Amino acid sequence: MTERVSIRDVAAAAEVSIGTVSRVLNGSGYASQAVRQRVQQAIARLGYEPDFTARHLRTGHSRTIGYLLPNIANPFLAIHLAEVEKLAQGAGYSLFIGSSERPARDKELVAFFENRRLEGIIASPSHEYEDPKSSPFGTTSLPTVIVDRDLGPGFDSVLVDHCQGMRKVMEYLLALGHRRVALFASGPRLRPGREKLRGYRAALEDAGFAFDERLVHLSESWLESSREPMRRMLRLEAPPTAIIAVGTQLLSGAVHVVREAGMDIPRDMSVVGIGTLETLELMYPPVTALRYNFHQSASAAVQLILQRIEKVAPPHARTVVIQSDLILGASCGAV
Repeated sequence: MTERVSIRDVAAAAEVSIGTVSRVLNGSGYASQAVRQRVQQAIARLGYEPDFTARHLRTGHSRTIGYLLPNIANPFLAIHLAEVEKLAQGAGYSLFIGSSERPARDKELVAFFENRRLEGIIASPSHEYEDPKSSPFGTTSLPTVIVDRDLGPGFDSVLVDHCQGMRKVMEYLLALGHRRVALFASGPRLRPGREKLRGYRAALEDAGFAFDERLVHLSESWLESSREPMRRMLRLEAPPTAIIAVGTQLLSGAVHVVREAGMDIPRDMSVVGIGTLETLELMYPPVTALRYNFHQSASAAVQLILQRIEKVAPPHARTVVIQSDLILGASCGAV
């Protein structure tokens, strides 16, 4: 059996004291850049892995945050996770990631985070609880920040203003003369889908146009294709002249059907994608996009959780609302 590399071995390899290695690992106290580099090189060369349990017993702090999300394969969640991890590491914290798509798994992961003595939780669960206070997030003693979910007023939250973002898009398309706009978004059981639909309907109502539920497809899975719903919409007596779609299979499927029907973008169909420029960059012509500000959302989530962990947050729950930007491309035109 290979012997575990100790902090003493790292100190000897880097020609520094054990205390210096500890300061570099914990991100506390002074160590010159040259010394830090020597210690980090020794850690990499020896394959040293810190004993987090021992460190917690010694310092009382694991300097680790749990991140709970539904599915790491979802490109939007993966981008947000990468931003959170970068910002947490910059503050001297590690991230422990758990994936959950059902309430029982939420409970298991929260218990696991507690048992591993993590210091806080950032969560974007796949389920919104009827009674948030009895949810695992409402009963845990760990500081918790909820991202883009409606779990009630008792939590620190970072929310995207999907409603206002959708209104921006609809007002833009209505100004181009579009009256029949297809919407492909996430399902109404979670906040993002509900808020997008609310903004869509409000913009139509304000402009004096009727809402047609046949032009709306709300999916329960980001992997679901929109091809058949798009085909049904094109067969309507008054088919859509514009599409708004989340930039996953929902957007690509709808666009595929449009092109399959021999239609041109933007001459015959205007298209607006929702997401990030990275997830939409392969589309041609360059797509007009409602862009999520994942860096702002991640920065707010990390700031809120660190303030709770470091006990400098106010006693009341706080909510940070993130706006989305409408970036004009070449995929929209007048009717």
